[in-house]
Amino acid sequence: MKSVIKQNRLYDVFQNTKVSNSFLLFLKNQNLKFCLIFLRQLVLLFLLFGFLFVCKTPESKGASSSIETPRYLRLNYDVVYDTSEGVILHETGKLFARGLFYDFTIRSSENQFGRIKASSYTEDNQIDFKHILTAEELNLLQNKQYQYFSMPNDSRASVLTGTHNESCYIRWEWQKESFIFVFETDFKNDSGKNPALLGKEFHENIRKGLRIF
Repeated sequence: MKSVIKQNRLYDVFQNTKVSNSFLLFLKNQNLKFCLIFLRQLVLLFLLFGFLFVCKTPESKGASSSIETPRYLRLNYDVVYDTSEGVILHETGKLFARGLFYDFTIRSSENQFGRIKASSYTEDNQIDFKHILTAEELNLLQNKQYQYFSMPNDSRASVLTGTHNESCYIRWEWQKESFIFVFETDFKNDSGKNPALLGKEFHENIRKGLRIF
């Protein structure tokens, strides 16, 4: 009788061990399946991110599949520059907390000023603002001359002209309330015109295009 009981117990242990091994094998297979599914999803995820990165890289660098040619450039909430014939926009973005900038070329065969950079910023950032020429280059300008022209509300715009390395630098600057507006260009003077005369024409072109609300 004891022998039979012992045999039954051994059989139960064997059966339990068999069930446990089967269960462990099942879990192992399930874990393997889960790992394979996880790895496949991970590979697909990496491929998706790689595809998105390739697609987004040109945009992050400011490149575009088509050239932007806007007519109006908004400098702040109440000052807009109407380019009349539109511009080829090379670069644009925010400047400090409230300012904007545009790097563009006017779309006109009569354009003699090359690329122009238009900027707007508040007087709080005046010290940090950087012109297209360095401070050293500005100090080395030859034939430096300032001119002043009337603007709305009894204000006036200043125009700085000067030459360096066979190039002509022109800077137009005007302040309205706390905002300062700057138009700059540095180009080769193929026409041979007097820089001061070019500065006057530069002012007239800007003044004609400004829409002040």
